[in-house]
Amino acid sequence: MNAQQTRISVERATKRFSAGGLTVFDGLDLAVRDKEALCILGPSGCGKTTLLRTMHGLIPLDGGRILIDDAVVSAPRRNVAMVFQHFGLMPWKRVRENVAYGLELAGLPKATTDERVERYIEMVGLRGFERSYPSQLSGGMQQRAGLARALALEPDILLMDEPFGSLDALTREILQDELLRIYQLMPRTMVFITHSIEEAIAMGDRILVLSARPARVRELLQVDIPRPRTVDSVIAHPRFLPLRDHCWRLLREPAA
Repeated sequence: MNAQQTRISVERATKRFSAGGLTVFDGLDLAVRDKEALCILGPSGCGKTTLLRTMHGLIPLDGGRILIDDAVVSAPRRNVAMVFQHFGLMPWKRVRENVAYGLELAGLPKATTDERVERYIEMVGLRGFERSYPSQLSGGMQQRAGLARALALEPDILLMDEPFGSLDALTREILQDELLRIYQLMPRTMVFITHSIEEAIAMGDRILVLSARPARVRELLQVDIPRPRTVDSVIAHPRFLPLRDHCWRLLREPAA
């Protein structure tokens, strides 16, 4: 696949919750290209996390469809991994066991599992903490472990649900730079949910801005800031402030 081919296709997607007849998003269309990082911004409650979970096949749509590699999504797929906001680590397992869990479920040979676990623990900066339990780690270290577990699957597509949203500002910026470094080493299709305009600009090749519920596309913006990036280099770029201000206006103004 080249960079212009579509990896994820969302076609007229609709999701309702029966309680109160709530429509979260309605007739949503979206195409995510191969090896691009797409960030999604939108008001609280507009269905960003729900959309990501439907992409992963964790919950069904009520209308429309989502395709990955031209196949309709109906259940989680092995080439798609998800990183959750609240780490998703099993507290009774050590770091090494948490990172290895998905590989063991997939039935990979022990030698392959051991090699990947060692490599990705090193990549996210957790060398020396392999035998620690999640309760012995800081929030940032727990999120590193969750990221290592997802990366160890070597997925084609990475879905990230506000992965740094619960961290303090300094830890968040450090992990943003870490993810930018990893993405530069191993580009892959990534859909990244965030409430932070600055984070969306730093991480994304494009930014999808959604309206309030029921969510519809307000605008799809190109982030014309070259890679490789760091958070500091993005903030210093002359395109940063115009992009931030434009996203801010889209989020504040009511949809027509």
